[in-house]
Amino acid sequence: MGEFLGLLYQISGSLDSENLKNLKFLCGEDIRKKELEKISSGTDLFKNLMEKGKISVDNTRFLRFLLTNIKREDLLEKLENFEKYGSGERDDLPDAKEIERLETAFEVICDNLGKPWKMFARKIGVSDARLDQIQDRHPRDMREQIRQVLKAWQKVQGKDAKAADLIKKLRDCGLNLVADNVDKQLRTTQN
Repeated sequence: MGEFLGLLYQISGSLDSENLKNLKFLCGEDIRKKELEKISSGTDLFKNLMEKGKISVDNTRFLRFLLTNIKREDLLEKLENFEKYGSGERDDLPDAKEIERLETAFEVICDNLGKPWKMFARKIGVSDARLDQIQDRHPRDMREQIRQVLKAWQKVQGKDAKAADLIKKLRDCGLNLVADNVDKQLRTTQN
């Protein structure tokens, strides 16, 4: 949550008065007029949207909509980095080649893991509390639950996140077929 608030603070600091005016206009249906009049910064606006449940660490769709409509591609890029890697900055990320390998591994794992996903999640260090949170947010979407677990793992690992570590953890769980599929896909995309 702290990283998300940091991202919102960065975005707010990059907004000019025209951007803020346009954002407030776009939020006219979601925030009452009297509340909008009191908002004097992006931070105030984002706090209000968080209180109303319009944006959160796991729900950035409305924020994406807002940034797209004010044509701030630079801020959209920060948001995309946060969504993929848990940070608005690229300082604590693996190199570009490893990011590509991780994205490939994530896709294969999401497509193939299935019911033992919780065992795997615990093996890679995702807490039971975080698992409950993920399940509550995506109750009928196992693929998205798996993706969120992988993203949570990657946030914790930072630049040390490696696809090879995921393969090892899959094997440690006895999920050799999934591990083989990840390994095979990584070799295919590498060539």
